[in-house]
Amino acid sequence: MAPGVGPLPAAEREIPVVDSFARYAATLEPRTLRLIRLALRAFEWLPFPWRFSRASLDARERFLSDMERSRWSLRRDLLLLMKVLVGAHYGRDERVRAAVGYEERCEIAGDGRPEDPGDAVLDPRDLEPAVEDEECDVVVVGSGAGGAVAAAILAAAGLDVIVLEAGPYMTRDTYPDDPVEALSALYRDGGLTIAEGRPAVPVPVGRAVGGTTVINSGTALRAPERVLAKWRREHGIRWATELEAEFADAEKRLRVMPVDVERMGRNGQLFMAGAEELGISGGPLKRNAGRCVQCSSCPKGCRLDAKRAMHVTYLPRAAEAGARVRSKTEVERILFEGVRAVGVRCRVDGGERSPTREVRARGAVVCAGGALGTPELLLRSGFDDGGRRLGTNLHVHPAAWIGARFEDEVRGWDGVMQSYYVDEWFDRGLLLEATFTPLAFGAQWLPGVGREHQERMLAYDRIASTGVHLSDRSSGRVALSGDGSLRLSYKLSRDEAATLTYGIARAAEIFFAAGATEVYPQVSGAPVIRPGGIADFEAAPPRPSELRLEAFHPMGTAAMGADASRAVTTPDGAVRGARGLFVADASLLPTSLGVNPMMTVIACASRVATRLAERLSG
Repeated sequence: MAPGVGPLPAAEREIPVVDSFARYAATLEPRTLRLIRLALRAFEWLPFPWRFSRASLDARERFLSDMERSRWSLRRDLLLLMKVLVGAHYGRDERVRAAVGYEERCEIAGDGRPEDPGDAVLDPRDLEPAVEDEECDVVVVGSGAGGAVAAAILAAAGLDVIVLEAGPYMTRDTYPDDPVEALSALYRDGGLTIAEGRPAVPVPVGRAVGGTTVINSGTALRAPERVLAKWRREHGIRWATELEAEFADAEKRLRVMPVDVERMGRNGQLFMAGAEELGISGGPLKRNAGRCVQCSSCPKGCRLDAKRAMHVTYLPRAAEAGARVRSKTEVERILFEGVRAVGVRCRVDGGERSPTREVRARGAVVCAGGALGTPELLLRSGFDDGGRRLGTNLHVHPAAWIGARFEDEVRGWDGVMQSYYVDEWFDRGLLLEATFTPLAFGAQWLPGVGREHQERMLAYDRIASTGVHLSDRSSGRVALSGDGSLRLSYKLSRDEAATLTYGIARAAEIFFAAGATEVYPQVSGAPVIRPGGIADFEAAPPRPSELRLEAFHPMGTAAMGADASRAVTTPDGAVRGARGLFVADASLLPTSLGVNPMMTVIACASRVATRLAERLSG
């Protein structure tokens, strides 16, 4: 995978990739670890009758190259998994970063000092897991964009609130510098949450106090008006078009503002220049990062807390109003008395032998573990929604990372990680966002294997990249496997694979208009598009299984709506078929949103929590 080219050191001979991976693997869930072991065995014996590890370097490179061009999607998926695993553990090493010239730093306009928290600050001593059972008015499961907002509103209404978060509490002083350590510390299942399908789609989500807002890019967009109008018209959510106050309040609290064009960095500026050359609609993205003008560490937590994640905004407000926040406390089941939710059973500090606790709720249980965690918890609790589709309707905004190589330096890590959008084809369900991915997480998307891949990696300072995001009608499902662990599936339709292909071609046009010499479309069999090659690329559209995708916006798995026959929750977030049980996270969204969902989750959670506070206080 990484034999060493020029100044790049060789994996294992010089960079201890295996030991690094072994330490990381020890933090994974048992089911994920079993699947990785199976993949490694398959990889070893695929060249039968000889074994991969015993072949010569040239023979291994030829085999890997054959896998990349294979007609069989499972072979291509297996190769990509190996590139991801090796790439992260190889790219973490300082010698590799130095060879590429890669740097990570964060900067705020003005004096450069970290942002004033503004809100009260969480005290880590107050976040330790409880040592005994507890009682409260409302227990909130999850501390991300939904749970933190709900907790702040409920606590401000005078209710006794407990927030339970499975992940740890970390801050700008304690985030890991190492990308692999960050995966283990801040992501569910080490970042290897994957939706099964053709293609398989990674769906990384956060697992920390603050949820995914700790590790997202900070993009803060309002829901499109046409989407909210559809929710009102087709799903009976009357307040969907009345969220102006919620959006405005969140934007103020999170210091949302557009990215500074002059300081967004060349990754965004090149994409902007290409779009303007073609007369294509777009603009600077809005982010919840105030005066941030340089960020390279968003996926590992903001080093300056310029990104206003939930653990530095809404959760401190909740705590100041009296809420108790418990980190490293994983909820295993919702407790019911008949159909009424009366609390939760949780395990503290992780591990099967960790002690269990109960938190009893006099008023309500609010599920806010996200579109994966909420249906998982309800299913694990044995809840029967009467066939209303709990866990189905999973939308993820499948996205393709599109890279482009330029003759001159880009240094995409300088400036803002996610900076400029193109919405020219939003009516077709496409949103393009100029996003530069850190070396350890992004280099695996470069085409090629072995020496060819490393030669492209050496040019990482001349790579620009964007994400092509699809507002999907295709959907998937959250379910439980036989051992009770989370299992995701997702099926991309042929029509929507064609839409993504169209978006990839348009991204290539933008990059070529900006001066790119080649573009990497993430399509099996078409690793590179060169100037003049877009027509040929579009003339042979790929099957869904030939696309290499990832996704960051799961939603819709406990959808709200007025129709009791198909909506899991009411427009007030109440779970049908239960009493005292509510949802306040991305699970509620009845359709794909089309834009980054954080602000919409905040607005919807605000509505749900405000109504619940009125019920319980009245």
